[in-house]
Amino acid sequence: MRKFTIILIAILLSGKLFSQTYFHFPTSDALWNYKIAGSLSYPYEWPVIDSLGQEITIGTNQYIEVYVAAQRGSSVVGAIREDTVQKKIYFHNFTNEIVLYDFTLDVGDTIYYSTNLNYNLDYYKVVDYIDSTFVSGQFRRTWFLTNSYLGMTDIWIEGMGSVYRYGLLYPNDPDIVLDASNPYFGCFSHDTVIYIDDSNCTGACPCTDWLVKVDEINEIDEDITIFPNPAKNTVIVEFSNDIEAYNWLELLACNGKLIRKIEIMSDRIEIDIKELNNGIYFIRLTGNEKTTLKKVIKS
Repeated sequence: MRKFTIILIAILLSGKLFSQTYFHFPTSDALWNYKIAGSLSYPYEWPVIDSLGQEITIGTNQYIEVYVAAQRGSSVVGAIREDTVQKKIYFHNFTNEIVLYDFTLDVGDTIYYSTNLNYNLDYYKVVDYIDSTFVSGQFRRTWFLTNSYLGMTDIWIEGMGSVYRYGLLYPNDPDIVLDASNPYFGCFSHDTVIYIDDSNCTGACPCTDWLVKVDEINEIDEDITIFPNPAKNTVIVEFSNDIEAYNWLELLACNGKLIRKIEIMSDRIEIDIKELNNGIYFIRLTGNEKTTLKKVIKS
């Protein structure tokens, strides 16, 4: 009887860990935050945020744009779509499409990445084992894989994608390092679901301890004053000197999306932020010769 009870408990626990519930991939308001560290080129270390944008049509399929926001600004690098029946996530770089994730893979299964869309290199990943991860009150299936190129590790969580190295688009990169840098995944956030790798990231998602360093890793212009900061209704940007160096002021969300763009015509600019949600934003000042990025907190 005791042996039967132990077996029954094991079965129940297994059912809890590997629920039949399939966690769908997000279609908006999601971000994957990682940082590049140890680069041989300036600024040597910087945070990166991947996020989802507008719905677009490519061929006969509907996709969601993927934005990448880093030290050089924000850009659309491709788009993703989900096949909820096949439980696959596809990535399209506006030229080709690949299967980025396959959440039906079992232990020992292989997923191939032909040409990688970027490096003209064929490689594959093999599922070493499958476990579960407790994320925001629920267990999600988790895949642990090994890359055939250099034997690098990857970790997928259902409904989130990779939570290792480059995050969302990591399966599309065979770990070709051109500048000696290393990526460190920090966190994933979508609505009320938050996953943080606390070995790399502390605080909120995006990783606040990384974003605090934005002023340190971008060109700092002491002739620019932004106040109040934190701010509730209005942010004022003042130039004490060298206003001719800048042409445009951009207000950016923490995921790099452009909220407002203002042509710089005077040495004092007021920005209305009362309709924005509380959180971290950035003011980017651009000109022909220099770019400066400042962090603003809406409270």
